[in-house]
Amino acid sequence: MIRDLRKVYRPSPRWMRVVMRSRIKKPIVALDAVSFEVKPGEICAVVGPNGAGKSTTFRILVGLTTPTSGSATVLGFDAQHESMAIRRRVGWMPTDERSLHMTLNCYDNLDFHGRLQGIKAPLRESRIREVVEMVGLQRQMKNSVFSLSAGMKARLQLARALLHSPEVLILDEPTASVDPVGSYELLATIVSLVEEQKLAALISSHRLDEIEALHSKVVLLDQGTVLYDGDLDSMRAELDRPHYEITFTSRLVAENAELTLRQTPGTQLVTREGAMIRYVVLGQKAVGSALGQLDRFLTDVVSINQVKVPLRELLAEMYGVAGGHE
Repeated sequence: MIRDLRKVYRPSPRWMRVVMRSRIKKPIVALDAVSFEVKPGEICAVVGPNGAGKSTTFRILVGLTTPTSGSATVLGFDAQHESMAIRRRVGWMPTDERSLHMTLNCYDNLDFHGRLQGIKAPLRESRIREVVEMVGLQRQMKNSVFSLSAGMKARLQLARALLHSPEVLILDEPTASVDPVGSYELLATIVSLVEEQKLAALISSHRLDEIEALHSKVVLLDQGTVLYDGDLDSMRAELDRPHYEITFTSRLVAENAELTLRQTPGTQLVTREGAMIRYVVLGQKAVGSALGQLDRFLTDVVSINQVKVPLRELLAEMYGVAGGHE
């Protein structure tokens, strides 16, 4: 649970900036009054552009960064003061691979992590076998991490996050380096684990197809603030407006129909490609109005189809409104 979380990165003294080669000269607000909650058995996709505050939020939850104000708790433990207790119960997967030991093989990486978690030898062996099978790394167990592809390294990181049977998963772009087929398999594994073991899972991702496939709760972040907190279907119902594609017999007819649509109240032209027009209506009444205006072109209509608006366009609209754009 996160309540009014705020994180401000303040500039270091000048001498320290020189040593650390830091360019921060004024305070940077990474998070500003962020609040949301993830329940057991629930997946929450945290979405936002670079610099939105996703990684900062995750790092606070696992005790790697301290908040400036507000509170963050995981399973009732305070992230700032009880981070060790949290790490024993949370499966954490950072977005980069620097936490892996590149000269060790996959088995030794998992064995080392299991020892750090205090997992006894017999259970550690069985858990390594289980998580390796979950993520499909059986054939790479004796390979050094240095020799693995980026996708295989991501699988190893996920296996390590699952090794100690966590109650919560916090995964920062877990499939960023994985091929589309592999990412689908990993997400399916995560969804299955969440459902079967009633885990709470936080996942950040830039892949919108993955976010839609999760059918989960969504938190949209922008410049450290929450734009939306709820399920994806509700967001689509709130923002979605009917889009129609009309294909005419020729480009000339489409051009004339385009001029008519531009003068029709309640409609907004999205695009015209050749003989095809795509437009959005701003209300159900506008559908009839638009069709009425296009009545004289109906003999030249090849097809009329209502299309589902891509998630990318809906998010762009939401972020555009937040940024003050039309």
